[in-house]
Amino acid sequence: MYAVMGMKDAIDWEGLGVTAVYEAYNMREAVRIYERQEIDVMICDIEMPKGTGIELLEWVNGHSPHTETIFLTAHGDFRFMQRAIQLSSFDYIMKPVEFDVMEETLRRAIRTVADKRSERAQTERYKPYYELWTKKKTLLSERFWYDLLAERIVASEEAGVRLPAEYGIALQPEDRLLPVLISVEDWKRELSTRDEEVMEYAIRQSASELVIADSRGEVIHTKHGVAMALLFASPEEAAALRNRIGGRCDRYIDACTRYLNCTVSCYIGEPVALPELTAMYKALLAMEYNNLSESNRLSWLRNQTGDPVPDPRLPDYAAWALLLEHGKEEELVRQLRSSLRELAADRRFGASVLDAYYLGFLQMIHYLLQKKGLSAHQLLHDAGVPQVKAPPRTVEQMEERGVRLIRAVHRYLDQDESVIRRLRAYIADRLGENITREMLAEYAYLNPAYLSRLFKKEVGMSITDYLLNERMRIAKELIAHSTIPISEIARTLGYSNFSYFSKMFRKVHQANPQQLRKLSGISGG
Repeated sequence: MYAVMGMKDAIDWEGLGVTAVYEAYNMREAVRIYERQEIDVMICDIEMPKGTGIELLEWVNGHSPHTETIFLTAHGDFRFMQRAIQLSSFDYIMKPVEFDVMEETLRRAIRTVADKRSERAQTERYKPYYELWTKKKTLLSERFWYDLLAERIVASEEAGVRLPAEYGIALQPEDRLLPVLISVEDWKRELSTRDEEVMEYAIRQSASELVIADSRGEVIHTKHGVAMALLFASPEEAAALRNRIGGRCDRYIDACTRYLNCTVSCYIGEPVALPELTAMYKALLAMEYNNLSESNRLSWLRNQTGDPVPDPRLPDYAAWALLLEHGKEEELVRQLRSSLRELAADRRFGASVLDAYYLGFLQMIHYLLQKKGLSAHQLLHDAGVPQVKAPPRTVEQMEERGVRLIRAVHRYLDQDESVIRRLRAYIADRLGENITREMLAEYAYLNPAYLSRLFKKEVGMSITDYLLNERMRIAKELIAHSTIPISEIARTLGYSNFSYFSKMFRKVHQANPQQLRKLSGISGG
């Protein structure tokens, strides 16, 4: 008590700017004061009744974290000092203490309290704006990448750093971007449209954790409905990152199979500058479109030695497919002839390059025909293209064969049904069977992931939802307008479990089958 009173009388509190001083003689009294008052600085002994100073500091840190604590004690034991430091005490002074030393310590503690109070006020003032910026920053970033890859904006060399910064993206002038396109090949269980959207979100979040991992970058959703991981790296880091990314993608593919009940494929590009990213993305997208047989695996745009897989002088077949799809037959013929002249003038030209050119051209033709649901075999037969495995051996043969195919495809595109109409007819004929996305993809000769996006885009719902709605539409018609027993209707539509059939019927029509049959006035079980 005398020590406390002496301290209270000896210190020039008013000169320090202190407006009130409170005293307590044990931990319990100190806690009661804290419950009534806001305390900025606490001078505390180590030893005191009903709890130690260390215990009091632990309590204060939890209930008044802005308080600065000065320990005043005769203890020289380092363990006390160490614990006081761990608990973020402001200072630790040994007894006996000179009052001028105490006043200087208090002056520093009070200055620290004032600085922290000012900082808190500043933070509170800008907190709403910061929270709004944090919330909008993700949306801005997503919009930038979406628009860039959709070619709504162009990142020139001059705007290569300034433009991302305007969207809150921290990209350095020399940074390279390593893209990894993620394609969902198959869901292992039936998903509604909403469930699929939730799982696609999980796919992106998992990619952030396993593919981006501890690197700089983000996972984005593109116009074409695929996820893509973008990793940022300096030129010095890019090679090492490319060496590590394969292992990360393998672990990610395995995790998706084990924990998310789906199979995915990863298509890895090359580290490029921002202005080159869109072209790299198109190349990866073309790889996915053309992958009709392999799934749940890792694919590189280049092989492990770094040599280009497609020759850099080969045409942009994706652009050619668009020309042909939009009826630009003569323009495509001119581009074919021009590209072949350039190819022949290249000193690297040889049989292997011509083989690659021909295979790329055929893949483009097959992709477009499959997208439209046309028979490639019938078209090749009608066009008079020899059914031989040997590719053309000269530029002239390539030109002759290419022009003939372009003309034939142009004729066919105007007269046959779309692939989606053919799939809907296929589904209508087999509603009683267990129809899977893989069956439909095999029928249409399309990549399953690409088929899902195409179907959803044109029909407005997922394949799973469409199958359910079609089955329940037929069920409703038969229940309301026929005397066929409901159990037989369920079996006809592929439902061996009547309880599950009733559940699905209620989900679509908000009524059970028996109620509908009763309302229709038709007798039948």
